[in-house]
Amino acid sequence: MSWFRMPEAGGGPDASSSSNRFGRVLSDLASAGREVRRVAQETRDAMVLLRHTAKHGEQASAGYFTEVVSDGSTVQVEVLAAADLSMGSKSLPVPYCALATGYRGQPWAAKASEKPECNTQPALRQRHPRWNALCKLQLPKAYVSPSRVDFCKDASANPAPEIELSVRVMDAGGLRGDRMAGEARIPLSQARGAGTFRLLGGGYASLSVRWSEVRGFASEPSESEPSDFAEFEEALCFWSRQDLATPAGVQRAKRDLQTKLAAADRNLVNELLLQTPLSLVLSDDEASSFSGSQSLLRVLSEHLQSQSLSPLASSRLIGALVEKLSVPRSGIGPSQEVSDVEFAEQLAVQEAVLCKLILRSESKELLELKRLVDAAGGGRDLRHLIYSIISDQVRRESLLQHFVDQAGELQPHQLPVHILSDIDMTVWVGTFGAGGPKFPAGPVPGALPLFTALGGRVTFLSARPPIWEGQTRRLLVDDIGIAEAVVLPGSLKAVAQVLFAPEQARQAMAERKTEVFGQFATLHPEARFVFIGDSGEGDVDFAEEFMGQAGGPARRAALIHDVVRSDGVVPKSSQQRRADLRLRGIRVFDTYAGAALELFQQGLLDMEGLRCATHGCLEEFAEINPDEFASVEVFETRRMELLRDVREVNAALRAADEGVQGGAVEPAEPSMPSQRTALDTDTSQPSQTSSPTRGPTSPTSPTGPTVEAQAARAEDPEDHVTEPVLLVLTFALSS
Repeated sequence: MSWFRMPEAGGGPDASSSSNRFGRVLSDLASAGREVRRVAQETRDAMVLLRHTAKHGEQASAGYFTEVVSDGSTVQVEVLAAADLSMGSKSLPVPYCALATGYRGQPWAAKASEKPECNTQPALRQRHPRWNALCKLQLPKAYVSPSRVDFCKDASANPAPEIELSVRVMDAGGLRGDRMAGEARIPLSQARGAGTFRLLGGGYASLSVRWSEVRGFASEPSESEPSDFAEFEEALCFWSRQDLATPAGVQRAKRDLQTKLAAADRNLVNELLLQTPLSLVLSDDEASSFSGSQSLLRVLSEHLQSQSLSPLASSRLIGALVEKLSVPRSGIGPSQEVSDVEFAEQLAVQEAVLCKLILRSESKELLELKRLVDAAGGGRDLRHLIYSIISDQVRRESLLQHFVDQAGELQPHQLPVHILSDIDMTVWVGTFGAGGPKFPAGPVPGALPLFTALGGRVTFLSARPPIWEGQTRRLLVDDIGIAEAVVLPGSLKAVAQVLFAPEQARQAMAERKTEVFGQFATLHPEARFVFIGDSGEGDVDFAEEFMGQAGGPARRAALIHDVVRSDGVVPKSSQQRRADLRLRGIRVFDTYAGAALELFQQGLLDMEGLRCATHGCLEEFAEINPDEFASVEVFETRRMELLRDVREVNAALRAADEGVQGGAVEPAEPSMPSQRTALDTDTSQPSQTSSPTRGPTSPTSPTGPTVEAQAARAEDPEDHVTEPVLLVLTFALSS
């Protein structure tokens, strides 16, 4: 290796010649490395495109496109562009979009199973792709949920279920399959429309789409439908003209954007920021200074002096600033010579703009902004922003005080409900969590209907460690149907302790949840918290601490879903244990119908919410095949628990309807017969609901007895022998 020795300084002509040869060798090696990387990237791109094309070919041959399956109403969707996609890795994504239609709140699995999804072509290695793809999709067939038909207070108030378009941005470049970058859920309430939407769970990414020609759904535009989308089209045209593929084009786009923002009104400013590739225009790629992003931030700061941005635009800008402030000092680029003083000044400016965005939001707009920031996913929620990104203690205290002040401005009826829920054995039965085989793997029946009836935001306090957050979010979106939720994870240490010190692990899980919730509660002083956990992994310990810190009897509620022992039959909590916990404000329940009744008695659910939550629990239980339970005895125990709680719900509804509770709840309207108040499901329309994991419910007899009548018959031992075990619930769901 003597030829590789560096030449000595001042060594004469030979040394100079050796130095030149050495420089050429290094240059050749660098060129060869770039060529190898280029060929490898082109090969990988070709493989990705081939795999994606093969997938499209399979779909087309199976009749997946609406050009082949043309019956029924269709909607034409133009997927235009996305900005600031993030895949949680340093490599650029290969994004494409998958589209499906269904009913509002349906999980992706249910939408995609009923009608095949439509995919766009991938854009190679782009964080800000422009697809301009045209897709045609079938709309779901006309269908009205039994809970909407039977339990509405007025027969005229039975609106058709809202149809929803779901657009998922996927990364085709993953080594272990396609990865999801986020999902936009767009209500198709009008025959045509256009807009820019946040990708739920996708950081601060946005997606711009148009839709039109909804045949058989809304043939004529309604009077309330906007006649044009001027700001959307103007912003779309502005960004379509920009060349963002070159550094010079990016610099030109920054200057043009500053000029445009300075002259724009509030609506146009909001739309421009929704479509702006913020990670590009706020980047600092100039070799001399930070002026590229700082001048833009100054323009935005001046705009905020006179008027605030919309919550949606503010949430995007906040997400971009959080990403920028998360970059360490060493990550700003080797070409930038910035002193520590200059760097600190720039961070201060960015923090100031971030805080101003929040402080300018008030009342309901502040609640919406906090919701959107929390919807980012990837651990970059409001708690991360306040307690990790904001480095200045004075600013942090100012923001927390702003939250308290704005909470005081809300009226009692405006105070939002925040649902704090565990995941495993509370809403989902899987491989994680403690307890015996109470239900088959899949969703716990009744959890989501209760969440829907409460109508609040959902935050998951999970024992799962942070490294499982991606898997947890896929579970929530794909199988459970919750795309917009905060996930406050547990710790890996506590999970590892389960193997050798289960009691210490249970305590550690509870302490972790208490610590995380303590920070979370300071961010939402206006919230009425409802905690729902299970008796298997430290949730009871947390519930005791949670209720011990409650500000009043109506501000918090804690419910514990009781798991079972290894036989799947005997509940874990004894009657004495349940009574002791009840004295501390903690209610233990066996079914979500029972949980709904507890919340109704505490004034957190009205009569309509109690009816719908209980009916949803019945529907979801009936969708489970009895053979999926661990044994016939386990199924029979669950069935009797549910019928017992339904009888108690019916008694509470009848008592409330007759005014026995002294006006504690609003009585039913006079036009509604009292016998309809209870969960009597004697109707002529069969249930057609379906579960994303358990398939559709079979149509049942057009008529049937009430739940109470069937419950009484179920107590006769002879009926258990002569009738199928699912018959009682099948008739109960003949709605």
